[in-house]
Amino acid sequence: MSTDKRRDDSAPGCWQAILALALLLYLGVVPLGVTFLAERARSLVPAPGLLHAAALLITGGLLLTPAGVLLWLVHDRPAWRPLGSVAAAAALLTGYLLLDGLVRAAFLESTKPVLHGEGADAAAVRLALLLPYLWLAAGGAPRLVGLPAPRRRRAWLGLGRPDAALVLIALAIAALLTLPWPLTGALGDSITTLSILFQTLAAVLPNVLLLWGILFRLLTATFTRPWLAALTTISLAMLTASAAALPTADWQALADAVYLFPLAFLLTELRARGRTVYPLLPVAFLYRAMPLIFVDPRDALAQGIPEPEHILAHTVVLVTAALLGPVLWGGRWLWLSLRDRPSIPPAARLAAAGLAALILWALWGGGYLVFGEVGFANDGFLIIMEEQADLSDIAAIPDREERLQAAYDALVETAERTQPPIRAELNGLGVPYRPYYLINMIRVDGHRWLMPRFAKRPGVAQVLLNPNVREYPHRIPIPYTDGESPAEPLPPNLAAIHADEAWSLGVTGEGVVVAGQDTGYDWTHPALQPHYRGWDGITATHDYNWHDAWDDTAVPFDDDSHGTHTMGIVLGDDGLGHTIGVAPGARWMGCRNMRRGFGNPAAYTECMEFFLAPYPHGGDPFSDGDVRYAPHVINNSWGCPDFEGCRPDTLRPAVEALRAAGIMMVVSVGNDGPA
Repeated sequence: MSTDKRRDDSAPGCWQAILALALLLYLGVVPLGVTFLAERARSLVPAPGLLHAAALLITGGLLLTPAGVLLWLVHDRPAWRPLGSVAAAAALLTGYLLLDGLVRAAFLESTKPVLHGEGADAAAVRLALLLPYLWLAAGGAPRLVGLPAPRRRRAWLGLGRPDAALVLIALAIAALLTLPWPLTGALGDSITTLSILFQTLAAVLPNVLLLWGILFRLLTATFTRPWLAALTTISLAMLTASAAALPTADWQALADAVYLFPLAFLLTELRARGRTVYPLLPVAFLYRAMPLIFVDPRDALAQGIPEPEHILAHTVVLVTAALLGPVLWGGRWLWLSLRDRPSIPPAARLAAAGLAALILWALWGGGYLVFGEVGFANDGFLIIMEEQADLSDIAAIPDREERLQAAYDALVETAERTQPPIRAELNGLGVPYRPYYLINMIRVDGHRWLMPRFAKRPGVAQVLLNPNVREYPHRIPIPYTDGESPAEPLPPNLAAIHADEAWSLGVTGEGVVVAGQDTGYDWTHPALQPHYRGWDGITATHDYNWHDAWDDTAVPFDDDSHGTHTMGIVLGDDGLGHTIGVAPGARWMGCRNMRRGFGNPAAYTECMEFFLAPYPHGGDPFSDGDVRYAPHVINNSWGCPDFEGCRPDTLRPAVEALRAAGIMMVVSVGNDGPA
């Protein structure tokens, strides 16, 4: 009997390691596998909520069953306690993943980029669910592996007495890790920024308390080799990050897991140096929050990839984190290996750590103030008036200039008559604004919390959010081919529409002025400069020919190259045999309605308003507009999606007003679909 007992309690290290590794692999594969199958079954289950619930239940059953079996098998077998701690960690982590997945399923917006502050309610629910769960888990974790019940759960959560010097070291590390973001990014709306910070806290705090509080304490209490406990903690952190794909098929979680791997190593090293998780919190929080608040999420939404400078920033942060973890671990190992370690007074250690934190955060703040884009790019809103100008009789006017003037006068009169009460109230509040007449509306800059106030005013039809677009301090331009190309008889795109046949009939666009509103225009481009209405071959006159709805620049420029490209398609021709435009005989004028490729309803309207009655730089569109400079055609190779603030009918009044005035609007239908 005693022989059997010894055989049962013996724990061959190899078998225990194999079973623990198998359980960890299983823990990583099951959530992703269930999510993949649930995504494939989406067409069979019309109700997403039912599918998400089923995915969570199946995942819970598949994960808790083997963990429970292992806990039962190793119960009262102290030699198998390390394997039991891995099984207990798997069980506790499963509960965490199910609750977290429940929040993502109930609040689908929490799985999407935060554009305008949404998702804070999901973060509050996440904290309300996970923090009590972690409190219970801290009390139950030691019991699962046969350890004494904790007298203080705070200790198992890693919330004991903090090491002030280590916290300061962590703050210094956080400053060093996040330094690229204030140098390459820019803050968005202040309310949205606060929402992102709260949501990041709701994600980071429970994660740190579970992994580096409860589970790290559990593993180090049962493993004989501390490095194995640390390695297991890192593995569990990676599995937790990747399992965030459950149940909504948010596969971005896999990329996040790769990005968080160096952080997991670094946090584990910081945890090994102290008894609490306090040093980990600022590092984990700022590591995850900084790219979210300094990078516009629309960059990836619209273009699929971040801007080059942010790819570089991500790389620098990733490499820095990957180096810091091993450096700190190696330094600690060397220090502990010294036989005669010098005694460092606590006060000296605290002072050195404080000085390091002060220097690095001063560098962070100084870099932001000197080289960064300081301040918030706050979202504003539009006050749309109920009364819009009646232009029903304008189309009957035969003379083009008289028709344009009649439209301009009617639009301005309506705006001047109906807007004064709203303008007076805004003046009284000291709020900056800009009135428009093409659509009878007022753009309010920032102060979006005033939206409900003006929505109730008499004469106001609706109030819409007008999202701002942040300006990055140091953009890395994407290189475009700018070399000489041989002259072609006719480019294939022009041949496809038989442009040469129209030219042979004398239809080249001569006498027509085409206006373009886009990311801007490189007016000195050889294919565009000869056709710019403001260029006479010697001098340039940009008044009445160029307007910048974002930065009010006096000279045309293009910050994204797209506008230059589109105008080239319209009329590009350098006179040396490089004809790339459909109407090489036309002239052009331009307006910048986008910043970094993003616009908003106000900017789009402002450019259309400028085209109806162009005005000089710095002029008043209500009094200085001159319809004699209005174009015949407006080219629009852009769209206004909902994340830019547009609804399907937001810009309709502006388009209809231009059409009534006799200006033709040409709009692209997109870049996809059948040819």
